[in-house]
Amino acid sequence: MSSEETRLTRKHQTTVPKAVREALGVGAGGAIRWHVVRGVVVVDVHKKMKDPVKFLTTQVRLDADAVKLVKQTREGFG
Repeated sequence: MSSEETRLTRKHQTTVPKAVREALGVGAGGAIRWHVVRGVVVVDVHKKMKDPVKFLTTQVRLDADAVKLVKQTREGFG
């Protein structure tokens, strides 16, 4: 995806561009989260994981305790 630009209204609101909404799979009423990391804004979709242990075990292959990984992940996003 190429870059997209929007402007802020007087009420500090902006429109999420269609290409970004589609890439994130979010629509009207959906929740997005904004993070500032070293001066860069990162936007992600706020979705609850149905099974965080399954997600983590399919994403990483480590000799680690899955419960510990879930706890660390929740603390990192909390």
